[in-house]
Amino acid sequence: MRSYLLSWLAKKYEVADRGAFVRAEPHDWLVWEAGPWRPPARGRDTIQARPGMPGLNSGESLAISIEPAAGAKSVTVGRSTENDVVIDDATLSRTHMRLERGEGGRWSAVDLGSSNGTTVDGVLARGQAVPLASGSVIEAGTVRLTFYDGDGFFQRMTGGR
Repeated sequence: MRSYLLSWLAKKYEVADRGAFVRAEPHDWLVWEAGPWRPPARGRDTIQARPGMPGLNSGESLAISIEPAAGAKSVTVGRSTENDVVIDDATLSRTHMRLERGEGGRWSAVDLGSSNGTTVDGVLARGQAVPLASGSVIEAGTVRLTFYDGDGFFQRMTGGR
């Protein structure tokens, strides 16, 4: 997986057309939306939380390309470095959810028994695959992700041009 600041990608492809972008970046995307970040417990190799410390606000969204390993049809998301997509937020479980690619390349999300749950467009994803459409909002704990196919992501980056 590769990740980029959304503003950097928008600048890089500001003169590209949709077809050129999809040819250059032929995969689907998760956008970790800017919002509160809750650092994990003390003793981790990241920013340390102090008692009473509120969630830290981020200012920019992060775009993550969804590129499963060769032959794989799924990617895992969670706090643990063993996941394909690592988001070090205290409201995520070590392995929080799995994104699965089914027939026709369509993706779905499944909660893997996390403590704080996963919803897709308001539908609980615990133990069942919930289909993703371009623009689907995934809430895992308090982390908000938006799923896009390449075409939808290009529209998001360019404001629909």
